[in-house]
Amino acid sequence: MDDPGCPVREVHVLVQHGSYPVVTKNNATLQDYMYTQRSAVHKISTKSAFQPHDATVLPVYNPLPGSWFAAAYIPDWNEQMQQEGIIHKCRYSLGSIAMWSQKDHIQTLNIGIKQSVRTHENLSYYRFYVPSHTWFLQVNVSNCHILEQIINQDTGERLFRWCIRSLAFNARSLPAYNPDVGVANITQGDSHVFTELRPYSDGYYYLLVVTEGETGIDITVRTKECGSAFKKLWPHIRDVKASEYTEVSSKQEMEFVGTATPINITVSVSTSEDYGNSQHESSKMLDWEEMWPNITNESPLVLSHLPDESPPILDADFAAVGHQCYPVLPLARIKHASDFTDTFLIQGPDWYSTWLSVQRDLPVFTYLTLLPFTDIGGTLSVNILLDELLMNATHQLITVTGCVRKGRPPDVKNDTLICGEPQLTLNVTSSSRATVEDFILIPFPEPDVWFLALQTICYHKGQKTPCIRDQVLVSIDIRTQPCVFAGESPCGNNGLCQETHRGMFFFTSCVCTAGWRGWGCEDGGSAQGWTSVLTGLCLLTLSNIFFLPPIIIAARRHLYSQALLFTATMIASIFYHACDNEVVSYCVTKYEVLQFTDFFFSLLCFWVTVVGLGGMDEAFCPLFHTLGVIIIAPAVQYSRTALASFTVPMAVATAVPLCHIVYQRWHKGAWPSVQPRQFLYRGIGISLALIGLIMFALIQTKDNYKYVHSTWHVVIALSLVFLLPSRSPSVLAHKANGQVTGHSASLASDDAELIDVGETIVDYTASSPVFHVTSDVDFLLTDNEEDYHSLDREDE
Repeated sequence: MDDPGCPVREVHVLVQHGSYPVVTKNNATLQDYMYTQRSAVHKISTKSAFQPHDATVLPVYNPLPGSWFAAAYIPDWNEQMQQEGIIHKCRYSLGSIAMWSQKDHIQTLNIGIKQSVRTHENLSYYRFYVPSHTWFLQVNVSNCHILEQIINQDTGERLFRWCIRSLAFNARSLPAYNPDVGVANITQGDSHVFTELRPYSDGYYYLLVVTEGETGIDITVRTKECGSAFKKLWPHIRDVKASEYTEVSSKQEMEFVGTATPINITVSVSTSEDYGNSQHESSKMLDWEEMWPNITNESPLVLSHLPDESPPILDADFAAVGHQCYPVLPLARIKHASDFTDTFLIQGPDWYSTWLSVQRDLPVFTYLTLLPFTDIGGTLSVNILLDELLMNATHQLITVTGCVRKGRPPDVKNDTLICGEPQLTLNVTSSSRATVEDFILIPFPEPDVWFLALQTICYHKGQKTPCIRDQVLVSIDIRTQPCVFAGESPCGNNGLCQETHRGMFFFTSCVCTAGWRGWGCEDGGSAQGWTSVLTGLCLLTLSNIFFLPPIIIAARRHLYSQALLFTATMIASIFYHACDNEVVSYCVTKYEVLQFTDFFFSLLCFWVTVVGLGGMDEAFCPLFHTLGVIIIAPAVQYSRTALASFTVPMAVATAVPLCHIVYQRWHKGAWPSVQPRQFLYRGIGISLALIGLIMFALIQTKDNYKYVHSTWHVVIALSLVFLLPSRSPSVLAHKANGQVTGHSASLASDDAELIDVGETIVDYTASSPVFHVTSDVDFLLTDNEEDYHSLDREDE
């Protein structure tokens, strides 16, 4: 904090790998369909201080490589609306210093061959690279032999020690040393095998070997890809008749890229295989162009992605762990011009599709890649939709389970899909229209490869049974989108979506309105009802009707400039507050224009009213009114909430009548006199203006804004009634020339301006009649005695 008088506040700091931390204001709840768990996120709390000496340390051991992001916030922030410059506005800042130590000279192992290594430290690290599309990983640590013995220095005896004290295995980052976790106490000659099914691919795995002395070991790393599992692939494509097509699936409409007419097709992939005893283990990877060389846009096709038989086993290692290969379909990114609006579709040779055929009982996998910086600032939406015609197609209850996982494919056990996290599980069924669709939203997703696996399971009378239908159509809608929801309202009906740019970083977030909270403005626990919203709108707009009294009084006193200005202020305030509403708003023009006119006309009203209190000549009024426009317009444009934007113009406006009074005192030698009622009116007007200023600057908060600001409208409008001059100078001059009579009359107004009678000399002994004037302003009196007597002679 920047001042020792500022309150000490609690500060929460979140540090996360890969993407921005998800933080909700005032600890608002998140919906169940939002996944906010992260692979590496750390939270600390600290206290603010003026010139702090002690730093809060956050240790992160064995961090993941890549970018790390931090977010800090102060809970329960004071939302009092204060004028800038009245009191000190406390500012809180956060400084950070990152320090790290790294392990150098980590030995890299090759895949597929046995390598003999020797440990030279107690903690020895090794790494190896796992390529993309790897579905089986095996690390064999064998032939452990002790090269350095431990000798008792006192007795010279050889002490017992373990060949390997501990083994640890981790993906993407160094494994932490913890003797209580992992493999421990391996004796000489023993071995250990690490096995990973569907491991993290396209990255490094790390192996930690903890020994008590120099030790020799053999390390063998083996990987398998499912592309080499099929010994001989014969892609099979078959034409489908119209009757057969309707039996297989409902007609789904999709549009091919480069064509103008929609084509009805159903797509899946099938392979026929020769399970002979061929010794050739490596085969060519499947390719869309190779599998579907004869696809045309004119012929509807059904391609079956799995044979009726179970997939083949890779080799003895796969057979030992029960591993099988399943089809993995990449999703192509369709890039759009706006940020966070990309879509991911299943890509064929000449077309894109969202419909995927899922075979009975066996899962199918798809994957997409999210990029750092580009995709992390929005929301990843995963939506699956079951073909609605399946609701009445069979007596079985057809369910499709979807599992989303980051970095590696979901697990499969006994041909059954295993979803590790309930929040990343999708379920659709054919029971009703309400259950055929499910979705997951992942705000600020981490950049990585994301997998979606689907599997069909059928039930009859509550019991799991083999599916009657060979395949089920599922629509996959995966996209990145700004804020939360897709469509025209990314934050729903209760918030606005804003995009923030900070250099190369940019992200979107919702600004909730009318008391709504939450990441997507869906938490209505403290939301305002329609009654409260309409009440606030009516108060802020209709309270400007109190400007009608000063408008009418100014017009009756022939103060037409003031009347016009008060009318403009009333209209500008009504339209500004009608637009400045979070829920129901009506803007006749840009918000900035309405805000400027409201502030500008309000200040100009006070300027014209205060300047008019001096009772100066009519020739000088346009000059000072123009001066007010010149001063107020730049001040309002510079800052509409700063205290200086109000105090500087008002100080200059107050100085104008004061200087005029001082000038009269110096020129005529007497101070103006003020009548008691006039003094009372001016005192009431100034008091109301000060009350309005205090309300506007010190009492107004975000919660009571509609009440306090509406009252401010009333108070300021009433203050103008008591501060208005009694008559227009031009009217008073006209009366001075035409209303001097010989009849006895009283003063026409007891609410006159300041009167200078210091140099007025009246000869009451003259033979001329006694004259009374109908106005008591100073310029109706002559400036010298000769002019006064000349008027007497003319009347005689």
